[in-house]
Amino acid sequence: MTRVNTFNFKDSRGFSLLELVVVLTIFLIVISVTINIFISMVTNQRRALEEQELLNQTSFAFEYISSALSSAVEDPTGDCLGASGRIYLLPNCPITDQACNRIKFINASDNNACQEFFLDDDPVNPHLMETKNGAPAQNLLSNKLIIKYGRFIINGNKAGHYASSSDSFQPRVTFLLDVLTQSNRSEKIIQNTIVQ
Repeated sequence: MTRVNTFNFKDSRGFSLLELVVVLTIFLIVISVTINIFISMVTNQRRALEEQELLNQTSFAFEYISSALSSAVEDPTGDCLGASGRIYLLPNCPITDQACNRIKFINASDNNACQEFFLDDDPVNPHLMETKNGAPAQNLLSNKLIIKYGRFIINGNKAGHYASSSDSFQPRVTFLLDVLTQSNRSEKIIQNTIVQ
């Protein structure tokens, strides 16, 4: 004989309100934790990308400026640096200042271009600029980065606003840059001293 199960609607029970509230509370806690983990991962990824961008751009500027400054030669005519025999010039700086936010020189590796690196006069966010042979200035770093501090320093016998080939000591140029991301979460300070 076969037994037939009959379903009686009166005997079936649904979920109570308390059971539904407990399940919804657990579900909301799990969703909340998942969302917080996701937001934390996105924030950390954004920070890592900002740091990588900062590292990439400052490394490029460091190598580019170092290479150009190490290729400096003396100005034979004085057309670029204002007097013949000079190798580096800190233009628009008082003679007593040994640090300036710009440097000018002749770059032998770039067809003897009269080249200048400088920070522009933007009081809020100065840019690291470059110009060659009087051409319009170009920004070396993107606008995503903020330059907090930048200086060029000439060391040698005639330490001051220029160095010349008649110095008894080999002229050295030190450049310093302190660069931040726009979110101010990451900062990179670069410094290098160039000797010809």
